[in-house]
Amino acid sequence: MGTSKGYGGPGSGLVPSWADDPAVPTSEASNGDGVDGGEAEPGGNPDATTAGSFQGARGNFTRFAKTGSDRALGSAMSGYVRTGTGGARQAARRMGTSRASAAGLLRLARDFQQLGATDALARFDLAALAGRPAVDAFAAIAEFVCPPGGSVDEAISRQAMFEAIGDLAELGVGSFESLSPTEMQEFFLSFVLHSIEGRVMADLCIKGITLPDDPAAVEAIQDQLHDFIEGCTRGVFSDELDRLPNLDDVQVKQVVEGIYEDAFELIAAAGEELKK
Repeated sequence: MGTSKGYGGPGSGLVPSWADDPAVPTSEASNGDGVDGGEAEPGGNPDATTAGSFQGARGNFTRFAKTGSDRALGSAMSGYVRTGTGGARQAARRMGTSRASAAGLLRLARDFQQLGATDALARFDLAALAGRPAVDAFAAIAEFVCPPGGSVDEAISRQAMFEAIGDLAELGVGSFESLSPTEMQEFFLSFVLHSIEGRVMADLCIKGITLPDDPAAVEAIQDQLHDFIEGCTRGVFSDELDRLPNLDDVQVKQVVEGIYEDAFELIAAAGEELKK
């Protein structure tokens, strides 16, 4: 995490600024100490509410925050997916807004490869930004693919977008039109990873966890969590993205859904390995 520092956009703390937002919609309200209610799909169709409790995952995450223990982190992550959300498929379904935003970014990456930078931006009425710095172009795109909203789910998506822009800024890339197809795909994957990280943090930290007083220790915890999620997911989805130029919009949506589900399964499996 901490990638947004290079961009100068919204910051990312271990407990997100919106985690205790009182204006969370009813569909996202926590049911006692159990799992939050199912997220509404874009378009207003609610997902099924998952069964389980985040209590055990929160306890293990608190132990991880105190000790930096890989085993505690693994227990927290595997418990979050397996018990808290009810499995990788249900965990992916909690990413309603982020999935929609990710599909928009993947369509952009496809159009970039098929049509070029100017035409890819034209559908957002941003064709004039093709020669501008890539971070500026993506900041403008953010207003279309993840506009500001009042729900936690919308905030997670928007935060992930600006953290992905921060990752891009730290690489020192040039104009939007100079990006390679691989860099476009990496931006998409960066968004996916940051959105998962944000969802995990919102679910496990919304009731508070005990953190070290030392800011450096808190940053180390952030980095360790980010490295764990990135390490067990990034690079696994290259086969899906290799066929990107040939995908239609429906297939893009299906690929995004599959990537999120597979990512949560990998996170749970990696967590279980750390517990051994």
